[in-house]
Amino acid sequence: MFITSEAESFPPPALKPARAVRGADRLNLLRDLNWALSLFLVGVGAKFFLIFRFGTSLPFLDQWDAEARALYLPYLNGKLSLSLLFQPHVEHRIFFTRIYDLVLFLLNGQWDGRLQMVTKAVLHCAAITGLGWLLVRLIGRNLWPWIWLPLALALALPFAWENTLAGFQSQFYFLLIFSTLTIWLLGLSEPLSVRWWLGVASAIAALFTTGSGVLASAAVFVLVVLDMVKEKRVLRRYLPVLAVCTLIGVTGILLKPHVPQTDYLKAHSSGDFLVAFARNIAWPRIRHPYLSICNLLPLLWLAAVYLHSRKKNLSAEKMILGMSAWVFLQAMAAAYSRGIGGAAPASRYMDSSSLIMMVNWLSFACLLSRHLRSSWFYKLAMVFAVVWAADCLLGLWQLNLNAWNESIPERRCDQRVWLKTARAFLATDDPHVFDRKRFSERLHPRPQPLASLLRQPQIRHLLPACVRNPLRVIPANLRDATFVPLNDANTHWDTPTGPGWISASGTNVAGGHFESRPLGPSSLPYLEFPVAGDFSTPGVSLGLLDLATGRTIPIRPSQSATEPWQTVSVKAPVGKFEIVAANTSQAAWFAFKEPREVGRFSEWAVRILAAWKLFLLAGLACLLLNVALLVTRRRQARLGL
Repeated sequence: MFITSEAESFPPPALKPARAVRGADRLNLLRDLNWALSLFLVGVGAKFFLIFRFGTSLPFLDQWDAEARALYLPYLNGKLSLSLLFQPHVEHRIFFTRIYDLVLFLLNGQWDGRLQMVTKAVLHCAAITGLGWLLVRLIGRNLWPWIWLPLALALALPFAWENTLAGFQSQFYFLLIFSTLTIWLLGLSEPLSVRWWLGVASAIAALFTTGSGVLASAAVFVLVVLDMVKEKRVLRRYLPVLAVCTLIGVTGILLKPHVPQTDYLKAHSSGDFLVAFARNIAWPRIRHPYLSICNLLPLLWLAAVYLHSRKKNLSAEKMILGMSAWVFLQAMAAAYSRGIGGAAPASRYMDSSSLIMMVNWLSFACLLSRHLRSSWFYKLAMVFAVVWAADCLLGLWQLNLNAWNESIPERRCDQRVWLKTARAFLATDDPHVFDRKRFSERLHPRPQPLASLLRQPQIRHLLPACVRNPLRVIPANLRDATFVPLNDANTHWDTPTGPGWISASGTNVAGGHFESRPLGPSSLPYLEFPVAGDFSTPGVSLGLLDLATGRTIPIRPSQSATEPWQTVSVKAPVGKFEIVAANTSQAAWFAFKEPREVGRFSEWAVRILAAWKLFLLAGLACLLLNVALLVTRRRQARLGL
């Protein structure tokens, strides 16, 4: 019995290594998850802060045509077909963006640009985090800090603010996702394997993101050519890849529509093209096209090492070179189609341009950790890496300083004009309110089509709360002058649009009460009330009386707000309800306006954005833990523990 117990307590020596390996694998997986989580949370926190400060729920510009006219109206009228989902929008076939927007609209029950921004931020951060996980698998988990930093900069910095602060730019994120999958699965997998066919599917899907989605297959084609140069012969296994890439490339060119209205944006000379191309390649130093050579040398060095290396496992190098080819092809496409006058890339293209920084950073990581054995070459690469990093950081500083101090504040001012003109049209039905001298201040380039769209009841019913028609509130006792209608009060405050009531000394007898006629049931689960005044004084109250249960839902604004008017959201009763208010104070005053309906996910988006600090701090905490563990492991390794 003693021997059996000893055997059970102390497993055979052969089992210990397997258990140790499994334990080490689990520990490595937890470390990888912690690095990935820190990257995701830091990116999400930074993007949520930008949306919280500058985002708007009001749709603008392309959204009216691409979403309202081409997607939501056909759906609401029962005329949405599969062919309509594949119809071009300008020069692009944005199938996945339309599906994404439609699903979000159906889940929320309301069109909300700010909700789209929140979900897009999560989508982009998840995509970049997935890219980081993939690169770690290929290069090695010991390089997580090298991989984490450029990816975190690409997520947290606001150089691509146009994509972050617009509801209608998810196509750029789908382009990044499907292009990365294409390069990985189609370019690095054995031809005709399951993963290879998944890569073919990703390449086809990329065609329906943006007009440049075809370049993912072109990047794989470049990789195959590079391998043929390396092998100095054409192998039979390359033929299926070349054939598929060629077929998808031809299909993508045939699918791309010609839009004469955008011809003026193209490069009109070879000089314009070359300058625009150099500006794209020089990112983030887009003002200095001659510095594009700094972004070419690391990739050319890695390509030369790849071609001359006899190592068999070069998947990491191949993935970096495939991404580099994709970035260069994107730069060429942007220089051709949007290179008028040698123009620098617009902010909306910089999520793709930022991959230049990533692939150069990773090129140095591969060269220094896997290839350069000579001390002379190693020191040369280190010096070059330091100089390149300093130049890159300087470019990022200039690029983001311009975005933060100029571009984003200008967009915020434009958003205020958009909101003002939208509310003015909905109140007056006068399309001339959309006429603006500055193009950026126009809610839509053409006032008349926008006016006809906003006149349709289906569109008004799905608008976000900031411009949605409020629920009509009628006092139960029309003879009671306790609460004075704001329209009749002698006030000139900058209030949200819509009727409202005020209770204040000088306009009513203290001790007044307000009760509305029954409203509802609400078509959406939340109600948004504009309120102003002192709600902290005893005797001042505002709430919703649920007629089914008799329960009163209080409406209490935050006392920390600095604006005279605040927006308070409350859960709407399931059935009918009344608005009840009271002011028994002799000195306090308050006012409220008619409520507007809010979708469930719109309300959640507002609450999530307000918690941006928690996401950012959690990401930084994970990062500090990662750094502490890394330092501890290296110290233990030096001590031989």
